[in-house]
Order: sequence, then structure tokens, then C-alpha cells
Amino acid sequence: MQEPATYAWVIPGRLAIAERPGGGGRSHRIARRDDELAWWAEQGVTTIVSAMRSRHGLVEAALAGFHIVWHPLVTVEQAAREIQALVVTVRERLDGGDEVILVHVDRAGEWLAGVDAALRLGVGRARTRTEALRQAAGDGLAVSQISSAIVDGAIRRRRARVAA
Repeated sequence: MQEPATYAWVIPGRLAIAERPGGGGRSHRIARRDDELAWWAEQGVTTIVSAMRSRHGLVEAALAGFHIVWHPLVTVEQAAREIQALVVTVRERLDGGDEVILVHVDRAGEWLAGVDAALRLGVGRARTRTEALRQAAGDGLAVSQISSAIVDGAIRRRRARVAA
């Protein structure tokens, strides 16, 4: 088993964020993926919510015993519109039982920082946009304009749902 290089517990023991097991893009390694999936299982993770553009590695994760939910975030504009659906899915799964959830994107970086911050707002771990982004940066993630756009989309969608 291999502990992932980049991850954070948003809610210790219940909700984690990370780059995809095995690493992202061309640096992805099958042996590393298998080791990291075993490590996540040892941490009690039962569900993987993937925000990757593609389904790469999700079959292998399902075969390893994880429940898979796919919420692809493709472009910054689409992510800003769809991130709140991912947050709602995670919150409902957390509220509905004893699941331990890993949310991942392809690579550690600005996209992961945006998802991290949106989740922190959505599950009540941060009260403001600034606090959520600061916590994502504290997790060692690169916060950028892309991260901010993703979080801003979550805030807009949440306000629209409340107003409706």
C-alpha cells in the first residue's frame, strides 16, 4: 500500500480529496493506482466521487470494491455550473449513512483546490469563499483564478437553489 502524495481530509475519516489514485495524466502508474486504492480502502473509503473529465481508472476502482459516482468537470465554465451538483451528491451521501468518500480530479492543482474549497463550503467546513480557498491552499493546493471560478460557481448555484 502506498499513501497518496497529495490528499486532504475535508472531514477527518469521512470526506477526502485527492488527485486520482495512481497519479494524473501521463504520470499515471497502474501499480501506484493499485497501491493507493488499497491505501484508501484501508482508510475506510467506500465511495469514490470522480470529477475527472473521463472515466479513466473508474472500472478498476469499482473492481476493487468502491462504489463509483462520476461528476465530470470538463471546462471551467461547465465546472462552475456543475460543481454544486457534485457538492450536493457528496453531502447527501454523507448525510445518508456511514460512507467514507474520496473525491478526486485528475491531478493535484488548481482544479483540485476549487473542488476542495467548494466541498468545504458545501459541507459547512468553511463559511466564506475566502476561508474555503485559504483552507484549500493550506492543504498544499495551488489556488488560482480557476479555483476561484469553480468556487464562485458553487456559491451562485447554491444561492439560486435557496432562492427557488
